[in-house]
Amino acid sequence: LHKLTARGIAALAEDGRYSDGGGLYLVISDGGQRKRWVYRFSFRGKLREMGLGSPRDVPLAEAREKAAAARG
Repeated sequence: LHKLTARGIAALAEDGRYSDGGGLYLVISDGGQRKRWVYRFSFRGKLREMGLGSPRDVPLAEAREKAAAARG
């Protein structure tokens, strides 16, 4: 858990999915223009994603709290 840092997130610009651990990911698309938090989990054998918001609106600590709450 806790692989990402707030400073590191600001520096990321390459498209991709960056794991923080525990199912929390930062997804970057559109040439680094779009960033969003997602929580990935398995439900009834299928992989699902729950959007948690953009890093602009949801800081790293809050994204971690939301992911932890979703894990139960």
